[in-house]
Amino acid sequence: MKKLVLLISLVSPVAFGGVHCTEKITRVILHKNSNVYFSTDTTCNSWCQIKWTGEGDKDRAFSTLLTAKTANKPIVFYWENLNSCSEKNPTYQSPDYFSF
Repeated sequence: MKKLVLLISLVSPVAFGGVHCTEKITRVILHKNSNVYFSTDTTCNSWCQIKWTGEGDKDRAFSTLLTAKTANKPIVFYWENLNSCSEKNPTYQSPDYFSF
């Protein structure tokens, strides 16, 4: 029984702890489909995406990402699906939130 519980906890999505990662923006795009895509120097080597629903939220996110890129300042992202900042996000992953 203990082995079964351990196995379930290892493969369960709840096993992810989430992590805050300090990252520099390497690319940012506001696409004609109204989506914001970006990449970073750490967890988003492929494209990540802002999948937030509000258009105002996307506008503010784009402004923040572009400002960070231009100023060469890091942003702290919270990635719910990662356990460490050395892991890579899947393409088009969206952060739960971020801050300067």
